[in-house]
Amino acid sequence: MSPIIDRLAELRRHLNHLYELRLRIAGPDALRQSISLSNDVLHSLLVVCQMVIDIASELSARYGLRFQDYTEAVRNLAAIPGFSPSMASNLEKLPGFRNVLIHQYVTLDYARVVEALDRLGAVEELAEAVRRIEAGS
Repeated sequence: MSPIIDRLAELRRHLNHLYELRLRIAGPDALRQSISLSNDVLHSLLVVCQMVIDIASELSARYGLRFQDYTEAVRNLAAIPGFSPSMASNLEKLPGFRNVLIHQYVTLDYARVVEALDRLGAVEELAEAVRRIEAGS
């Protein structure tokens, strides 16, 4: 399997896990109060963010699109056939969100985490576009 297909499989695994976890989260306080649930959600969100970054970086390189940081790699998706500019725009905040998950876990705004769980549509769109592109390769 290609590295991008491996990443896509890992992305799908963590998205599915997040959908299962979302059913157990009544709100930000539920995450704040349960270290197990919080750790589970934050880890899977971190993996999802990293897989999007890795996929965007790989595709940027494959299509000869330069980037100086991860946000720019995600923005490059808009220039690749099969990806919509709106999807790329919706995903461009994920590299920054990944950094928040890594570095600000003590002061993390759990309301934003819950919002992220409810806004995975652009990641789903990315996964479908990558699946179509890789199937055509």
